[in-house]
Parts: sequence; structure tokens; C-alpha cells
Amino acid sequence: MLTKNKISLEDRTDLCEKEKKMWRTLIRISSIKKSNGKVGFILPGWDVSKVLYFNLNHLPENLRTEIYDGYRFHSPTNLGAKKASDLYIDIDSYEPN
Repeated sequence: MLTKNKISLEDRTDLCEKEKKMWRTLIRISSIKKSNGKVGFILPGWDVSKVLYFNLNHLPENLRTEIYDGYRFHSPTNLGAKKASDLYIDIDSYEPN
């Protein structure tokens, strides 16, 4: 889900172009669990009721030290994805809030 390049998304032949298009997306951190290295986040533009998770180590170091519960930032994401497993977030292109 969290990707450092778009090649993996572009190579997905099972997704239509609408599902691959990257949009500037608000990401809201909902929880940080340093004990297991997981960060919970919500993509309001995709599904406001679903909390998704990624590994804290997948974040750029400067963002890792900056985030807290409720922190918001923008990052390109393919909001047309139908399933969470098809979401791609270009975290290296994030914009701090």
C-alpha cells in the first residue's frame, strides 16, 4: 500500500485507469503504536470510516519524528481504488500541513 515509487501501480494491469490515477489526498494520523511500529491513518477522501495501517519505518525519517495523533498531511494517493489493498500512497511526495 505505501509505495516509494509508482512503478508497481503502473504495472497493475488488473486496475483500470480511474483506479490508478493519483490525487493530492489528505491523510490524518489516528494512532501511533511505537510498541509494534504501526501507524493508523484515515483517508477522508477514500473512506472516512476505515482506519488503515502502515509500518512506521516506511515513513521518511523527518516525517516519522514529526507526526502525532491527529497530525495531517497531504500525499498523492490513488483514490479510485476499490479495496484497501489496491491503495498506493506516494509517501516520498508528501506535503506537511
